[in-house]
Formats: sequence, structure tokens, C-alpha cells
Amino acid sequence: MRKSKLLIGLLAMSLCACSTGNKNQANALDEDSYQAILPYEASDTRSKHVGLINDTDLRVEMESGLMDLSKKYFSTSSVGYKTHQFLDYDELDATDGSRGLLGTVRDGNPNGLNPSADEEFDTGNGIVTNATILVDIYELDWYTNDTLKGISLGLVVNGNLNASDGSSVDITDEKMQNYLEVTFSKLASYMHERFNEINKNIPIYIAAYKLDDTNATDKGGYVYEGYYKGGQGNFTSLTQEWVLVPSSRFTELDATAADEFTTFKEEIANVLPDNTFVTGEAKFESKKLRKLNLTITAHGKTAGEVLAIIEHAKDQMSTFETKKCDYLITILNDDTVYALIERKSGSSECNVISKI
Repeated sequence: MRKSKLLIGLLAMSLCACSTGNKNQANALDEDSYQAILPYEASDTRSKHVGLINDTDLRVEMESGLMDLSKKYFSTSSVGYKTHQFLDYDELDATDGSRGLLGTVRDGNPNGLNPSADEEFDTGNGIVTNATILVDIYELDWYTNDTLKGISLGLVVNGNLNASDGSSVDITDEKMQNYLEVTFSKLASYMHERFNEINKNIPIYIAAYKLDDTNATDKGGYVYEGYYKGGQGNFTSLTQEWVLVPSSRFTELDATAADEFTTFKEEIANVLPDNTFVTGEAKFESKKLRKLNLTITAHGKTAGEVLAIIEHAKDQMSTFETKKCDYLITILNDDTVYALIERKSGSSECNVISKI
């Protein structure tokens, strides 16, 4: 779902208001969030990320998803983060495919992580040459004071490739895992050998986010991870999926949540049935609902009418029974964000911020 810049600002304000009691990391939003190391150092890779993937929501999901996965290995209470302290624009550069980690492997670019132009890559559904599998790399660097404690790398990969005849060929899970295990290990070795600060005792976490270009309603998700320390790597499969709400896939994955959504939607319609709609998206991990983002869209409503929607939506949050999911309700009137309602996983309380 597309969200305005105001939504991001309002959400940040809302979460900050909820974190005043946090004594562990005063600058973090809450105890489950990482603390940015200040002064924040912007990276020149930002323009590279934007140039490669123009969907803002997708880029945010890639980096925030990498943060969430990293919590298994790097505690929010002991480290803060920087970004791209090592892999800058030039390290990634694949403008013409001839250089950088995002480029193809060749005599002049032995560290390229994409297959060489003439290599026959076996997708499991056919052979493809000149395959561009790796699209981008995100980097999070974990520090305690000025001491590097670890690194997380998010690899963005294509789930399907274009064949020479113009057809689209899906990469099977087995072939993707084969490619990722080799690529993860090559990248981890590169980081250790290329940068003196990253010695063998610095753990490196790597996860792969697979894009799904064949389904415009699916943002893809993280599918594989590796953890390296002391020269040893361990691999694990991941299952993440974003689906539209409502949709048949949402109902298939969680019929109870689908019924709750229908009830919630009907309750909102009881307030102002004309030109008021409820849609959203849901994130599943291992087929378990973990995030539900809903948008209530109204048109031409007065302040009083919008306030009535906000109040009723907050009351109806109790419709969603599971506490193992993060909920976020965005309320729009004529494309302007007027309120956010958030309920964090494990809580029954709602945080509300409203412009009215």
C-alpha cells in the first residue's frame, strides 16, 4: 500500500510518544527497536537503492525486515546501528554490469555476485544465460559505542528471469538456495578479506529478499538466511509473504482473520457507508499472520465525520483477537492522513494519533 510522507511522520510521532518509559535505550522508539548511532551518517548508496527499485514501500520493507530478522543475533539492548559503513556506492556499482558486487563475475570483476554473461544458469525450469539474479544489497552495521559488533546484509534477488525468447522463467526453491549459499559465502569472505575492521570474529548475518515480479499484488519477502562467525556458516529457509486484504489468498492463509476483517469493515460502513472503504495488506511468516495494515479511505468528510470514524475504528480493534500480530490502521480523507491507530503484538491497548 502506498502511504504519504505525512503517514511516516505521524507514525514516528506516535511511536516516540509510546517510548517515554523506556530506560534501556533513551533514543530508541521502544525496547524492541534499534537505536541509531548519532550523528547519523548518510550513505551515498541511497541513490543506488532508489535507482534500482523505485517503490518506496518496498525499499522500506527490505531494510526494516532485515532489522527485524537481525534481532535473533544482535540484541536491541546492546547495539545501535549505522548503515553502509563498508559497502558504498562504488563497492556495489553495476551501472553497466562490468564492476562491483552487483556486477557479473568476469576477469576484470572477480568479486561480482551475478553469473557471468555467458554462463548457463539452471533455474530448475530451464537454462538462462546472462542472468541477473542479484539486484541490490542493503547493509546494517551494529556498534556498541565505537566498537563494531556485527553486520547484517540484505540481498535482493529476482525470483524469475527473462529467457532469450522473452519468456519469464521462475527459479525453483532448490536452485535459488544453491545460488544463495554460494553467494552468501562468497560475500562473507569478501567482507572479511576486504575490510580490516571486519575480522573473523565479527559475525555476519545475511538474508535474501526474493522479489515476485509475476504477481503485482505480492511484495515478495525474505526466503533464506545465513549466519557466519569464525569462518563457519549456517543456513535456514524463511517463508514470508505479503497478500492483499481482502483476497482469496488472505482467506486461504487465515480464515479467522478474514472473517474478522469482514466484521470490522461492516462496522466501519455502519458509521458512514457512502464513499468510505477499507482495504489493506497482510504479512505472513511461515503462514502465520504477523502484520495487518489496513487503510480506511473516506472522501469529502467533515471533521466531525472523520472523528466518528476514528473513534469507532479504535473501538472495533477488539474484533481482531490474535495478539501475535502488529496492527496499523491508517485513516485517510481525500488522500490526506488524519489518524493512525496502532496495536502492537502482545498488547490489547491501542495507540492513536489524530489531526483532529
